[in-house]
Amino acid sequence: MKNIKIVVKILTFFSFFFLGIGGEYLSAHQEILIEERGGKPIRVIKVILDGEHFVVSSIANVWGETLTQLMKKVGGTSAINGAFFCPKDYSSCGGETFSRYERVFMGEWETFSMFRPDTSIRGLFGFEQNGDPLFVQNKISDHDIGLENNINSDKIHDLWFGISNFPILLIEGENVTSGASNYIDSKMTGKSNRNFICSTEDGKTIYMGVVGLIGIRDMADYLKNNFDCYNALWLDAGASSAMIYDNRLLSQGSRTLITDAFVVVDKEQFLQNLWWIKPKHPAKYTPEYTLTKQDEQLIHLILSLIEQIIQSQESTKTELISMIRKAIPKLSLRKKTIFNQVLIDLFTIKEID
Repeated sequence: MKNIKIVVKILTFFSFFFLGIGGEYLSAHQEILIEERGGKPIRVIKVILDGEHFVVSSIANVWGETLTQLMKKVGGTSAINGAFFCPKDYSSCGGETFSRYERVFMGEWETFSMFRPDTSIRGLFGFEQNGDPLFVQNKISDHDIGLENNINSDKIHDLWFGISNFPILLIEGENVTSGASNYIDSKMTGKSNRNFICSTEDGKTIYMGVVGLIGIRDMADYLKNNFDCYNALWLDAGASSAMIYDNRLLSQGSRTLITDAFVVVDKEQFLQNLWWIKPKHPAKYTPEYTLTKQDEQLIHLILSLIEQIIQSQESTKTELISMIRKAIPKLSLRKKTIFNQVLIDLFTIKEID
């Protein structure tokens, strides 16, 4: 505990020391939120759909691929795992296990979907060819009992990218998790790390990531209240959970081969790899604060001091992450940005070439 107090004092000193230095304002498309929000620890990628950057799905081959491979496949820089499905030959799913899924990549359904266009109780979270988010649930059969909405079913063929999963958390701002009650088990109700993707009502912002210490019963309302989510889908957690941010691997589950992912790509990557069409929202996003060279020097110095301390006591790192997360919402914008970068470095498993 003594070590933690020393580190906190060091961080506070340096953040105040450089307080008078201003920031540069540049166009940005994404940021990662590593903090405690609404009483829960989060690690969430926020993407502004400003016409310069997009979110797309990346689909694995039949045997599965790593999140890094899926990200590079579409030329991205950040990614989160999608929804876990059995491969087409069910080779790794324990015999009779059966998956119903719908997936879309560059407008193509046939190769990646089993029951197109029937999404059953699952929702398809995806994007149109111009990059706008589009949420679809097309319930046209009796495969599953439960949620039976037909949300944007007339637009299902407008999906250019998409991944389906259940349960659906929010449809147009409404908590619909009760509709999946027949499929919710104890693994989903217990408090644990939970993955999600959502869009805001204006369709200009995507959040995708992990909320800790939460169960399915509380997830939908939490996302609505803390991220202004309008349409939201539960993604796979547990063994296949993984996250990359700005070419840094921040988490990796034991199941390294997964079948799909959501990936952040910029305009140049979209043009080169994914057949871009002019977006509807071309205005560039300007962040509230961008780190200066002096800020980066400060971060490097802080991390060097932290490294010296945690070498002697590894558990100090976990305690420090928790303390900074709790403190971030109360900090000024500049301090928040600095400490957020410190957390990114502390979470980094490796940098991706």
